[in-house]
Amino acid sequence: MVVNEYSNESQLYLQLAQKLGEKDSVNKKDIQSSFLKVDIVDITGENKYDKNDYQRVLEKFKNSDSSIRTHEQAHAANGNTTTPIAYKYQVGPDGKMYAVGGEVRLDTSLPDDPKAAAFKLGHIQRASSAPSDMSGADANIAIQANLNKMLLQLQGDEYANQ
Repeated sequence: MVVNEYSNESQLYLQLAQKLGEKDSVNKKDIQSSFLKVDIVDITGENKYDKNDYQRVLEKFKNSDSSIRTHEQAHAANGNTTTPIAYKYQVGPDGKMYAVGGEVRLDTSLPDDPKAAAFKLGHIQRASSAPSDMSGADANIAIQANLNKMLLQLQGDEYANQ
């Protein structure tokens, strides 16, 4: 009798495991199909998007890409960098990759000589403020470089007065 209960229970667990496996298989197919569905814009007007929306979004991606590349290249051209420019990309409505963000790391190490350090801080300040559209991070770097340059000048004045 006990063997019968265990075999019935084992069969129930086996059936339950099979059903859960089938359910997982169906869920996996649903998830895969939802990831594989790509909203491709049909500019013939047969789909839910019209040609003007498609063009407007595409132009935003193109303008953003151009602006970001110009911004980061201005930093790199005006300062010593420690890394190449790194861009963050997003796929546009046409399936192409567009830069939607970027960064370049400036060499902020300072030499021991106060005059050389002040010169380099000026260089960092110019490089961080080179783009016409400074970001908040750019402004912070420029301000910090200027403050450090002023501190060096104050320290130099103190040594000169002693």
